[in-house]
Amino acid sequence: MSGQTYLIAAYLGMIGALSLWTWTVFARSKTLEAKIASLEKALGKEESE
Repeated sequence: MSGQTYLIAAYLGMIGALSLWTWTVFARSKTLEAKIASLEKALGKEESE
């Protein structure tokens, strides 16, 4: 592989890895928000916002 081809592959790999990480973080935050909301509902607290 030439140097430029190697760099292209490395950059595409980094972009893919960052995309996967970002998607995972947002998916976890959505489930965490749902868990917090159900816990507040179970405890009978009203939403403060």
